[in-house]
Formats: sequence, C-alpha cells, structure tokens
Amino acid sequence: MSKDTQKTRISNSKEEFNQEVKLKTKENLFKINSNQPLSEFNWEDHGSVCPSNTRKPNPHIKTKNGEKVYSREKYAQQLYDLMDQFYNDSKIEPTFNIKAGETHVGKVYAVDLDWCSIDIGYREFVYVDLSRESSNTRAKLLPGELISVQISNDTRSNKRGFILGSVEAGIKAAITREILESIEDGNTAYVGEVTGIIPNGGYFVNVQGVDCFMPGSLAGINKLAEFESILNTQMYVVPMSYSAERGTIIVSHRKYLQALIPNKVEEVSASMDIVRTGNVTGSAKYGVFVEFEDCLTGMIHVNDLDPETTNKHRAREIKPGDEISFKIKEVISNTKIMLTQVEKEEIIDPWKLIAEKYTSFPVEVQGVVKSIKDYGVFLDVCDGVVGLLHVSEFPEEFDKESIEKNDKITVKITRIDIDTRKVFLQL
Repeated sequence: MSKDTQKTRISNSKEEFNQEVKLKTKENLFKINSNQPLSEFNWEDHGSVCPSNTRKPNPHIKTKNGEKVYSREKYAQQLYDLMDQFYNDSKIEPTFNIKAGETHVGKVYAVDLDWCSIDIGYREFVYVDLSRESSNTRAKLLPGELISVQISNDTRSNKRGFILGSVEAGIKAAITREILESIEDGNTAYVGEVTGIIPNGGYFVNVQGVDCFMPGSLAGINKLAEFESILNTQMYVVPMSYSAERGTIIVSHRKYLQALIPNKVEEVSASMDIVRTGNVTGSAKYGVFVEFEDCLTGMIHVNDLDPETTNKHRAREIKPGDEISFKIKEVISNTKIMLTQVEKEEIIDPWKLIAEKYTSFPVEVQGVVKSIKDYGVFLDVCDGVVGLLHVSEFPEEFDKESIEKNDKITVKITRIDIDTRKVFLQL
C-alpha cells in the first residue's frame, strides 16, 4: 500500500470523526431534541454534552444560603428572585434545598462496579460509593428499585462537585424511624439478635441493623437461670421506650411473651392430661415454680410433688434451671396455673355403684351397724352407702337393745333414691 493511499484513508477518517463531533455539538443536539416527543428524547447524547459534574455556577447571579444557579440565560436572575419570593410568601421549603444528614427515598438509576446513582427527585443524582457499602446492601441496589439514602455531603461541602450519600446509613435511619414510631402503640415485635451482654445488667440487641438495649429483667417472663444463655440467639422483641440522652432504644422480650399467654393458656387447657416438661424458676416452702411453653408459669404444691422431687425439695437440692416433668392440675387464671406430679385417683361414686348393682326390689343384703339411735339403726349396706332402718320397721319381738355397733344384720333394700342419697330398708 502506498503512502498516498494511507494518507487518503487517514484523512477520510479524520473528516468522518470531525463530522460526528460536529453533529454532537450542544447546539445541534438541542435542535434535534427540541422537536422530539419525550418518549424519543435522546437523553444519553444530551447528557454527554451536559454533564452535571462539570457544570459551573453562574457567578453573576446573587443568591441566598449558598444556593447556586447554573443557568446563563439573561432572565436567570429574575427567575431566581421570583422563585425566592414565592417560597418566602408561601413558607414552602424549596425542594432543591437538601442538607447533609437528611434521609430521602429515591429510585436506583444506574449501578457500575464503583458507584451507584440514585434519583431522589432533586436536580442532581445522589452518588453512592459502593466500596463503603456492605455486600448485603450492594445486592439491593438494582436499577428501578426504591431505596433509602442518607446524604453524606452536599455540593457545598463536597470538593468533587456532586452529592454523596450512603444507602446503608439511609436504611438504618429509616428502620430507626420506624422502630421509634412503633413505641407509641407498643404492639409491634421485631426479630433481634442478642450480640452482647453487660453481666447481670442487660443485653445489646441488633434489630435490622439498629443497636438496641434490653435490660436483664425484660429478657423473659421470669429471671433467666443462666444470664449468658441467650447470647448470639435470635428472639422477638417489642420496642418500649427511647432514651434521648443516651440515644438508646429500649426493647423487651418479656412484652412479646406476655402477648402469647392468652392463646397458650387456651391450648394447654384443652390438653391438661398430657405430661409436660419445664424448667424450675424458683422454690419455696410450699412448692416449686415452673416455667413452660415459653411463656407460662405454674406452681407444684408440696403435696403434689412425686417422692423423688419431694426428697430433693426437703434437701433444698432443687435449683433454678432444673428440668422437671408434670401435668396441669388446674387453670385458675392466665397468671395462676396449678401443676402436679401425682396421678389423680379415680373417685368412684358408691351411690352410682349400688344403683347399678341393684335394679329390682326388694333385695336382701347384709349391713353393718354404724350407729344406734332412738328412732332407728344406721347400717352400711355398701361401701360408702348408709341407710336407716327405722324403728317402725322392727317386728314386736325384735330387741333393739341387743344390737351393738359393727354387728352384721340381714336387711332388705326396698328402694334407692340417688338424687336425695337415701336407701330404704326393712327387716
């Protein structure tokens, strides 16, 4: 290939490049875009000739509070003065007046390896340095997603000339605000992780990235047998109060458990005969206190302890945290439940037995004299059933004085009345 041919090709390439640059000048792009509908507006080319991070404010415009005007139009000062007057008269805060520390909800516009741009409805995007965000946060940054972002530096304090923000700080601020708002109703529970402890004082609980504090007395329905037992575990907690002085949110696991009690009581009341297990929370002379089903507390009276537990109780060997088995004896209220380790003895009604045994009358039975009165003799005709043999039923030759207690006498049962608990006898 000749040098002249090479020069021709290079010259043609330069002309094509210059022609392309000429077509993409600010004036030509504005002319092309000016007649296009919004759906066909060439935002990419428009942005290439109007980059926000290289704009310089108009030094001839007089502004307030460090505000900047970038327009070079002749009416720029007049327009700024009109807008300033409007906001002063209506007492509306200009939407473009943002400050460091504020949290805004915006839409993720674009994401690359190093930066994420978020549209918060301001004249400029908020830029997030991805190297400062956690992997979990970066995974949430998808174009089109709504996200909270906290302003780190505005254009006045940022030498780079654009707004910096933090998504992680924005999410934390939004969650903190939500938690604080839930304190008023006191009915919202969050999953928290116990991340640290103050021995015999309380626990540090992380709730969705927000560090809270839970006093030891609010860690359960009863005092925990082992203070460190819930470290590094997850549990539901209810925000209770906020200490402005310390900037600390107080949460309670106990409040959450108390809300479960009515339903749990209803459940156990429907199945009282099954054997359950729980943990001792304390003991006294009259019984042992037990926590079970996570949120219920009951007491086993000393008379309802089995022999093994009775011996341990007398020797004071029962300690908080010990596992113990029992059945529910009686549910008196949501906060008063009686437990037992002793099997119920089946109570047999002797009147029911005698009514089932004797169905036709008269029938002869042998009774045992229980007591002797002027008006007759009381006889035990069946275990637990005592009837009266009235003197009117004695024959003339019958000597009542010859009868003694525990004598056996053959009598006839003529009628049994279960309702009045009476049995009618005659010789």
